[in-house]
Amino acid sequence: MTTASGTGAPRGRPRDPEFEDRVYDAAVEIYGHGGLKAFTMGAIASRARVGKASLYQRWPNKEALLVEALDARIVLDTHIDTGDLRADLRRLAHQMLQMFWSDTGLAFMRRIIDTSVHPEIFGFRHREGSPTVLAARQLVHSAVARGELPPGTSPTVLMDLVFGATMMHATVTPVGMREKAHARADAYLDELVDTILTGVRGSPAASA
Repeated sequence: MTTASGTGAPRGRPRDPEFEDRVYDAAVEIYGHGGLKAFTMGAIASRARVGKASLYQRWPNKEALLVEALDARIVLDTHIDTGDLRADLRRLAHQMLQMFWSDTGLAFMRRIIDTSVHPEIFGFRHREGSPTVLAARQLVHSAVARGELPPGTSPTVLMDLVFGATMMHATVTPVGMREKAHARADAYLDELVDTILTGVRGSPAASA
């Protein structure tokens, strides 16, 4: 294909294939560490090493950029139903723990608060279920159908246990103990999942 000039060369500057990755990473880091107050197009452009005008060509405002960046980076594997409940929960808990130990985890927790404080930015997220939440609920339903969990097991309660425990473990561990916590993460996850499953299988609801 030739251009209007007949040279066959494409017009304009070629798109940077790493542009979105750099912008998303910068957005998550800035928002995670500084919140909405620190989240400006200028700060993102500087951190991502891109032109500010390029950001406005891609996103109409910083709010749209933030929502898209968080959706792109706060992602857990939803293909977690392999037929082995313990292994599936262990894999999900591992993903959560690794996320909470990263800048993405900081951004995730800020979004939880800002969804209530700034519904004009994040409020729409309540309209549809998260793919991760829906996949996790299906994981529990499948385990009940296979007989790995008692009938009536609450997907909400079970996932609250996994989600809440990993979040607390990552966020309340003192700075001086985090290296040790990372080193024994596998042992922690094994103990966590086994404790949760023992509790769920022996709960009054399960017995009923």
